[in-house]
Amino acid sequence: MKFRFSVVMPVFNRAKYLRQAIDSVLSQTFTDYELIAVDDGSTDESAEILRSYGNRIKVVRQANQGPEVARNTGVALAQGEYIAFLDSDDIFFPFVLETYDRVIRAFDSPPMVVATEFFYRDGREIPPQYFEPSPVEVLVFKDYLAKTLSVNCIQSKFAIQKSVYDAVGGHRHSTAQTWYGDTFDLLLRLGTRGPCVFIQKPRTFAYRVHDGNSIKLIKSHAGGMLSLARLERKGEYPGGSARRLDRYALIGGTASAWALKYCWRGKQRKLALQLLYGTAPMVVAALWKKMLRVFQKPLKPIVLPDVASTDSSESAVSQMSLSS
Repeated sequence: MKFRFSVVMPVFNRAKYLRQAIDSVLSQTFTDYELIAVDDGSTDESAEILRSYGNRIKVVRQANQGPEVARNTGVALAQGEYIAFLDSDDIFFPFVLETYDRVIRAFDSPPMVVATEFFYRDGREIPPQYFEPSPVEVLVFKDYLAKTLSVNCIQSKFAIQKSVYDAVGGHRHSTAQTWYGDTFDLLLRLGTRGPCVFIQKPRTFAYRVHDGNSIKLIKSHAGGMLSLARLERKGEYPGGSARRLDRYALIGGTASAWALKYCWRGKQRKLALQLLYGTAPMVVAALWKKMLRVFQKPLKPIVLPDVASTDSSESAVSQMSLSS
């Protein structure tokens, strides 16, 4: 591969936030990367902003087809060993790619690295300490489905080996109207690939909360989750019967949280009940796994050696953590 990382950024009418997102990538302390922006049929000034960066970024333009197709378009052109996703309204902290690289070297190129986000509301300042690097702490599981911690499934928090992304078929070939549930679908396809490393500290990117967040489209996301449940029943996801409980718990935990936190509180109670009914066995699986965690010993975070440490010490950390 030509680069360590290909940062893939789908863009659709994000002129207000786009420059800040791009600049956050171009400010990385780790420089072995390319940035591919896929303009998914924007009708605002996004195209002009992208052109203003010249050859510092690669720009692809396509008719509006939705973020899944846009990400697949970007990945198809990527020359990086790993794909680091960033949505065009989020911000990478300056050390995110450097942190990813340290984790990748320490754990012998895991298929997926999962970052930790900082939520902030649009218009507010991000505290300056979040832009400073700090010791790296991680948790390691045999794969994503084996995790015992809650994860906000935001696309900007995943770095995935390109060969693995390609092997599972990438994102679905959905449309601009049917892409909901995109991140969960990809994670279910990647769920048995391991090991999976979760960065607990530092927080590596900022998730911007604003009026245009797709999370506000409650009915569409509920429909996306019901679609995932149907695909699971059809046997679309890997792991077979041995991992059914894990897949059910992933879908059920998300569906129940969405039904209660967004549908019910948003006074769409009929929709909340439909979602819970449509994923009932999976909600039960999620509750069962949550109850079992009470009796499990908490996993102790692994602190990576500092940057000055040798590659051999990082390899030792890898062997120690994966054998425990």
